[in-house]
Amino acid sequence: MEDKNRSHGKIARLPAPLKKEVEDRLLNGDTYESISGYLAEQGEDVHISSVCRYGKGFLKKFESVRIAKEFAKLLAEDNVDRPATELHEANNLLASQIIMEAMVDDDMDAKTRAEAARSIATLQRAQVSNEKLKIQARKEQGAVHIAMQLLQDKIFAELGEKYPDVAAKLMQLAEETEAEMQKVQ
Repeated sequence: MEDKNRSHGKIARLPAPLKKEVEDRLLNGDTYESISGYLAEQGEDVHISSVCRYGKGFLKKFESVRIAKEFAKLLAEDNVDRPATELHEANNLLASQIIMEAMVDDDMDAKTRAEAARSIATLQRAQVSNEKLKIQARKEQGAVHIAMQLLQDKIFAELGEKYPDVAAKLMQLAEETEAEMQKVQ
């Protein structure tokens, strides 16, 4: 009976330097035929179809990691004032995606799959904690808004009639302060 993992077997069993050369050539855009020819020159009998199967999986994984890194970089650069909870959420999503893709790898043994599943469970617990933090932040933001509204009402009641310009300036400062506090949260 044929090994169902055979599709990646020959390349995966190559000596590390030769396997790295194959991967480098794949990343450089070499054709599967030329890679198979190169391997033949090195004394390895690897058919084009084996290179193709390995290449498709390898390039897919490489592209996923590249996209994840780019996404993380964009998030980090996008807005330095972005709440930490959003960055954690994005990181959890990226890590989950990478783990899930690794789990569908035919070469992964049962023990490694179990470890990956535990990692996903850990990420899910972290996401629940993250959601709780976001809910708490929204509550605090609402409390700040109510406090600033009460302050503005008191300013207007105390100073509005006698010193309308001073009251207007204080109310403007209260609104600006509330906006700044929302950015921090």
